[in-house]
Amino acid sequence: MRECHVCLYMCDDDAELCPLCGAELKEKETEQTDDVSELEPITNPVLAASADSPVTAEIFTDILSENGIAYSIDEKGDFLHSGFGGGFFAVDIYVDEKNLDIAKELYKNLTENQLQFEDFDGEE
Repeated sequence: MRECHVCLYMCDDDAELCPLCGAELKEKETEQTDDVSELEPITNPVLAASADSPVTAEIFTDILSENGIAYSIDEKGDFLHSGFGGGFFAVDIYVDEKNLDIAKELYKNLTENQLQFEDFDGEE
């Protein structure tokens, strides 16, 4: 069993995608050697977005990396399980002040174009 880096679900060793959140499962070595270290360091961090799901946070940080924007994540926003089967997730994602406008635009594009589960009727 291995842990999903997005939602922390324990997945089968041979799984390529997390059955819970759909994230691509990464090997431990790959997960710790992100290209973010090659990006210009953040000298003046500002809040770019507060993601409301682990999948949105993962997609947004991937988009930032693809666009050459370094980011940091406020880890105190981890997944919180409620006692009635629901849950709440929020994580703050920071970028350098000089990249704030483009990061906000990227997040806006992501959230406006993201397929909402409740909009999916199962037919194509």
